[in-house]
Amino acid sequence: MDLPVKQFRTEAEQAYLDAFVAAEKGLPGAGDKWVSALRTKAIETYGRLGLPHRRIEAWKYTDLRSRLTDALPPVQATGVPLTDADLTQALGSYMLAMPAYRLVVVEGELRAELSDVPGLKAAGVEVLSLAEALEHAPSWLKDVLGQVNARDDDAILALNTALMMGGAVLRIPAGVTVDKPVHLIQLDGSGEPVGSVSRNVIVAEAGASITVLESYAGLGGRGLQRNAVTEVLVGDKAAITHYKLQREDSEAFHLSTWLVRLGGDARYDAFQFSLGASLSRNQIYARFDGEGSSVGISGAFMMRDRQHCDTTILVEHAVPHCSSRELFKAVLDGESRGVFQGKIVVSPGAQKTDSKQMAQALLLSEAAEFDSKPELEIFADDVVCGHGATSGQIDEDLLFYLEARGIPEPEARALMVQAFVGEALERLENEELRTALAHASAEWLGVELD
Repeated sequence: MDLPVKQFRTEAEQAYLDAFVAAEKGLPGAGDKWVSALRTKAIETYGRLGLPHRRIEAWKYTDLRSRLTDALPPVQATGVPLTDADLTQALGSYMLAMPAYRLVVVEGELRAELSDVPGLKAAGVEVLSLAEALEHAPSWLKDVLGQVNARDDDAILALNTALMMGGAVLRIPAGVTVDKPVHLIQLDGSGEPVGSVSRNVIVAEAGASITVLESYAGLGGRGLQRNAVTEVLVGDKAAITHYKLQREDSEAFHLSTWLVRLGGDARYDAFQFSLGASLSRNQIYARFDGEGSSVGISGAFMMRDRQHCDTTILVEHAVPHCSSRELFKAVLDGESRGVFQGKIVVSPGAQKTDSKQMAQALLLSEAAEFDSKPELEIFADDVVCGHGATSGQIDEDLLFYLEARGIPEPEARALMVQAFVGEALERLENEELRTALAHASAEWLGVELD
C-alpha cells in the first residue's frame, strides 16, 4: 500500500502508520474484502492529514501533534478474571446500582461472563462484539459502519477506522422499546502503558427506542491513549438517549467521537460528563436527514491541576423543521483548561430550524482557563438560532450570604458549584443516573451528599 508522502512526520505520526502495517493482517475482519477496503481508505486519509495541530481551526485550542509525542503499543486482551469489586473500584458502586443491561468491554474484548447478553437478546436487541461483527458482518452493518455522518477531514476518526479492534454493536429492530438502559462499560486494566482503539455501533430502526450509557474507566496506574468512536443511527420515529461518563486515570489521553444521523420525526438526546484523563477531546457530529426531528446535547466537565478537556460539537441542519439544543457547563480549578467549540450549520432550504447553544464556565482559580468558540453558519432565512457563552468566578456576595447563615466556607463553595453543574444534570431523564452523577461531582469536590 502506497501512503501519501508528507514532507515531515513526527515520530508519533509515523508510529501509527507503522502500527497499522504491522497489525493489519491480525486485525478483526482482515480476511474480509469490505473490511480491508474500509481500513485501507482510512489509513490513507490519516496518512494524508497527519495528527491535528493548532493551525487547524477545529484544533486551535488542543494541539494534539505537540501533546502526543509517542504512539503507545496496542492493548492486548489478557482475559484476566475480573469481579464486580474491580468494576466498583473503577466506576464507583453507585454506577453499578443503576438498573441496566450490562455490557463490559475489557481491553477491547466483550466479556460475556460480566455482561448480560442473554437479557438484551431476550429484550429483542441484536448484540455483537465488534470483532465478531467484522469477522462475520451482517448485511445491515455494511450500510452503517463507517457510513454514519462519514467525514474525510478528521484524522482521529480515520485512525480509529483503520485500527479499530474492540467494542460493541447493537441493533434495535423496528418498533422495539428496550425496557432498561444498556450500560456499556469500557474498562482497561493495569500494567504497561497501551493504546486502545474501540468502535461501537448503535442502530435504532424505525420506531425503536433505547437508552445507552457509556462508561470509560480503568483500574488505575496505567498510561493510556484511548481513541473511541460510537456511530449512532436513529431511524424514522426512533428515539435514542445517549449518556457518557469518563473517569479515566489522570495519565490517560481520551479521544472520543460520536457520529450521529437522524431520520424523520426522530429524537436524540445526549449527555456527557467528564472528570478524568490528562487530556480529553469529546467530538460530536450530528446531522439531520429527516424533517421533524430534534437533538439535545448537554454535559459538564470538572477539571483540576493541569487537566485539559475539549468539547467540540457540529450540528448540521440539512432539512427543514428540526430543532437542536446544546448546554455545557465547565468547572475548572488549578491550572486546568477547558474548551468548548459549538458550530451550528443551517443548509439552504432548511427553513423553520430552531437551534440554540450555551456554554458556561466556573473558574475556581486565577490560573484556570476557558476558551469558547460558538459559531453559526446560516444559509436559510426563516430560522431561529442563537448562541451564548459566559465565564466567571464564584459570586463572593452569595458566598458571604451562605456563610452568614452558618455554612462553613468549603461547604458553601461546594454548594454553589453543585448548583452550577446541577442545571445541566437536570436535563437527564434517568433519575438514577442524575443522582449518580451528582454523587460523582460531590466526590470531585470532596463533600458528601445526604
